[in-house]
Amino acid sequence: MEPGNEKYDKVVNLLRKSKPLLISSEELEREVLRRIQKPKSQTVTFSEAFDFLFGWVYIGWVRRSLITASIVLVLLFVYQQGVILKRIDSLSKQTIVTGKECVSTPANEIEKLLTIYNNSGRIFPSKTITITESQMKELLESVKELQIKYKDLENIIEGDPELKKLIDNKLLEKTRTKINL
Repeated sequence: MEPGNEKYDKVVNLLRKSKPLLISSEELEREVLRRIQKPKSQTVTFSEAFDFLFGWVYIGWVRRSLITASIVLVLLFVYQQGVILKRIDSLSKQTIVTGKECVSTPANEIEKLLTIYNNSGRIFPSKTITITESQMKELLESVKELQIKYKDLENIIEGDPELKKLIDNKLLEKTRTKINL
């Protein structure tokens, strides 16, 4: 053996034989048990919190399924907005009647016809008749008046069964003669 190894073995044996002086072994035992049983402090670092909240990012199937779910939600939202816009468009095309008058022709159809007639001066030769705005308003008022009178006439006919029967017979005769022609 080498002289350095002998010295080393002597020092190690000497340290093994010399034990530390313990004043109270019970106190040392209690301190060790207290430190072992002491719960760790509940301090959470930023990196631990970040990993807890966003740890799912590192799991592939979770990430792909959440991306798929988000795409489905966006497509559902786009579809819903399309349906809402179609409904709003259809509502804007409907006619609103606030009175009791009967509307046989929708107002937007009459307005379309009047607009076509008003603009027809540009299409047809200059010999055509032109209508002023006041004349158009008068025409619309007379149509409304006729609709009110038509509704009153319908009420009178509905109130008198004999008159209704007579009118129905006349209408049937007219349709028969049209069919025979």
